[in-house]
Amino acid sequence: MVIIMKNTVKKNLCTFIAVIVAASATIVFAGCSDNGAPQASTGSEGVASQTSDDASVVSQTKQPAKKRETIKIDDIAWNVDQGIVDGEKYVLLDYTNNSKYTVTDFEMTFKEKGSVTEEDKENFYNEIKDKFSMSDDDISELKQRDISMHAETEKIVEPGESAKNINCYYYSGIYYLKDMNHFNLVEPDVATIKYINDNKIYTSYYDFSTKKYSEDENTEEAYYWTTSELGTKIPKPDVKVVKKYISDNEDSFGFEAYGLSLDQFNEYVDKCKQLGFTVDESSYEGYYSADDKDGYNVYLSYKEDDDYMTVTIDAPSE
Repeated sequence: MVIIMKNTVKKNLCTFIAVIVAASATIVFAGCSDNGAPQASTGSEGVASQTSDDASVVSQTKQPAKKRETIKIDDIAWNVDQGIVDGEKYVLLDYTNNSKYTVTDFEMTFKEKGSVTEEDKENFYNEIKDKFSMSDDDISELKQRDISMHAETEKIVEPGESAKNINCYYYSGIYYLKDMNHFNLVEPDVATIKYINDNKIYTSYYDFSTKKYSEDENTEEAYYWTTSELGTKIPKPDVKVVKKYISDNEDSFGFEAYGLSLDQFNEYVDKCKQLGFTVDESSYEGYYSADDKDGYNVYLSYKEDDDYMTVTIDAPSE
């Protein structure tokens, strides 16, 4: 069976190994700590007290901070099975968002099952060797690592909605997984869920082995927009999630807008045209680039897999 590779027909062997080697780094999760227990204020003797003569003097008890509600893995109904996309069989992940939050990113990593036998692994490596034309040395290097796989998507999934046909990949690389027998060698390891709460994107991790959660201390704005003049020259997309893309300065601003259909992308292109970006235009489905009369350039591209567009606007060079 031929392995299809994302955005390319065939990668060379060194790339496959390099991707796997780079992916072997340990992921460290931010820990969670509980708030301190309530404490009463004390008098000069160090004893919490309140006198009947002065009712206004009361012990000041520190109230525990209200714990922020977070998303749970039970809110995500996920499944991995073999399916057909464009006439080809793939191992695909589907999930439904049963939470009250908008999910912006979802990733599942899978690790080697403890029940996998040496015979199972030998068969796996022999098939991998054949599919990717790997040398004995390459296979020896792979055998130093546990078998692993992953699936991820940046599709915006509203409460009650689903994301379907998300490709699974070997290890942490970019090679499509098409053999369900290979997937049966792994089990869930870590789920990463990014979701919107109060206009911020939070990240929650769930460890299937320990059944514990870790919440990333870092958050990001759900909707980012530049304060430079460039932001006034292009329309702000009508979406929930906008992330900075590479640059944000007086000369260049780039962003990624998530949760758009191809039709909505085309509508955004039309809005840019209405603002005068029609000079030296170049376009095809999912792509548009043009200047305005003052020399400002816009570049727009659409990624259908995750329903988002990338936009950059550059000031004219002096």
